[in-house]
Amino acid sequence: MISAPPRVPAAAAGTPPFRFRSAPAPIRIRCAAAAAAAAPAAPTLYEVLGLRAGATVREIKAAYRRLARERHPDVAGAAPGAAAEFVRLHDAYATLSDPDSRARYDHDRGGVARRPRWGGVSGYGRPRRTWETDQCW
Repeated sequence: MISAPPRVPAAAAGTPPFRFRSAPAPIRIRCAAAAAAAAPAAPTLYEVLGLRAGATVREIKAAYRRLARERHPDVAGAAPGAAAEFVRLHDAYATLSDPDSRARYDHDRGGVARRPRWGGVSGYGRPRRTWETDQCW
């Protein structure tokens, strides 16, 4: 059996019997290159310590100690952002003083060229295959 549609009162005849949802906000999709170009460039960890990219461990340690004496929150007092700046300084030192995390950081930012791990002709991080390694004993 087919029923008749519900009757709408005359006062509400011009409005629909249901509510419309508001239109969703437009979605803006950017590629990573456009997002990186639009965002302000954050200083590198080397710039935080005031060093060049190929600095030695001694230079990193000396720069950290010098800057820590100046920017420590106990010394800087109630300067706005002193604690956050010191934390950023310490994070830069913690990353750059450890050889593994420094190599990972340099690789991720694409700045400092690294030596290949293996001396093989193929490069790409794998050892070169030779006749002895190809044999199944």
